Amino acid sequence: MKALILSLVLASVALTGCQTVSNVANPAKASVSTAQSKTERNKANAIAFYDLAFNQHKVQEAADKYIGDVYLQHNPMVADGKEAFVKGIGGFVSQAPQARSHIKRAIAEGDLVVLHIHSQPTPDSLGSAVVDIFRFDDNGKIVEHWDTIQAVPEKTVSGRTMF
Repeated sequence: MKALILSLVLASVALTGCQTVSNVANPAKASVSTAQSKTERNKANAIAFYDLAFNQHKVQEAADKYIGDVYLQHNPMVADGKEAFVKGIGGFVSQAPQARSHIKRAIAEGDLVVLHIHSQPTPDSLGSAVVDIFRFDDNGKIVEHWDTIQAVPEKTVSGRTMF
């Protein structure tokens, strides 16, 4: 009987130890979860930024809410900084009030978010295929931007669309 009780006590201690080890493993999962949540936050911020600036045409509001104090620009037609973004994109959307951007894909990894977009200056325009890449800081603000833009053709050799 003492042997049975001792076995049960040892089993209980062993199980408690396993639970402790399991709990110790969870902080690593929490770290991954935190990194994932930052990545998901950045992805959501990129989508919201794009919608606010390019669909709602609230360029200043989008810049104030989502662009960091430092903003490095790799588009050769736009200067660095939040003000240059507002001036450049604000000028575009004021000249094209029907312009809309349809996000087809959003991909996020670490501090980078990639958006694959169908940008149309007018509803009946073929528009452009755009890939925007944003780098975010730890606070979820855009601090760097790259893009590539390609005109959407009427017809493709493969028969597939750009999207």
